[in-house]
Amino acid sequence: MSSEKPGGIDDSSRCDETLPRHVGFIMDGNGRWAEQRQFPRTRGHVEGAESLRRLLRLASDRGIPEITCFALSTENLQLRSQEEVDFLLDLLVQHLQQERQEMERLQVCFRAIGRHQELPPRVVEAIDDAVRETADHRGIIFRLAINYGGRAEIADAATAAVSTLSPGGRPTEEVISQHLYEPAMPDLDLLVRSGGEMRLSNFLLWQSSYAELYFTDTLWPDFAEDDFDEALAEYARRSRRFGSVPTRAPGADA
Repeated sequence: MSSEKPGGIDDSSRCDETLPRHVGFIMDGNGRWAEQRQFPRTRGHVEGAESLRRLLRLASDRGIPEITCFALSTENLQLRSQEEVDFLLDLLVQHLQQERQEMERLQVCFRAIGRHQELPPRVVEAIDDAVRETADHRGIIFRLAINYGGRAEIADAATAAVSTLSPGGRPTEEVISQHLYEPAMPDLDLLVRSGGEMRLSNFLLWQSSYAELYFTDTLWPDFAEDDFDEALAEYARRSRRFGSVPTRAPGADA
């Protein structure tokens, strides 16, 4: 029986077990990158989008099956100026439209999680089009968290789970997980945050319970191949315990 799954890399082709199967990225530092250079904050977001393009190619080249990137949080949309929010949404639409050929070439399967249906119609349409047009691609799964919050996801899942129970029933972890934004999404193996901050910022709280955390001072627009490879190398050195017997990653020092 084939281990290949729809919209994903064929697991049977992966021989390097030191690689994480699912990597999450908190892409932090665009604004500070621009401010340090006395550019408008919007310039930082443009350069950050270029960094995301590089990351997608690097992850695909290295055989990572899935990456999930924090694009826009619910807090971003509520707390930033309307001008900056509008720019970010327009940049997202532009990015999705311009990257169609690249996603076709790399066979990227694009997905989105979050309350993105609450966004302006032009944004919803661009997201839905990209999801539909790449649904049958067999390469890396590239997921954006858009209008996303980890607590909101858990609250939404719990509400949906309770509605399926009989009177007096209590939702289990399994039932709640079946109502997350993407129930089939695997837990994170590695969570990378750029920009020097050392917190989760409400990103994939459920799925990162046992993720290895990696923080770098590199601002996101400067995040390059060496930074990515160092994160992967650090992951390979970690000993993963999962709350019980230590499990040392293959290739880690004894």
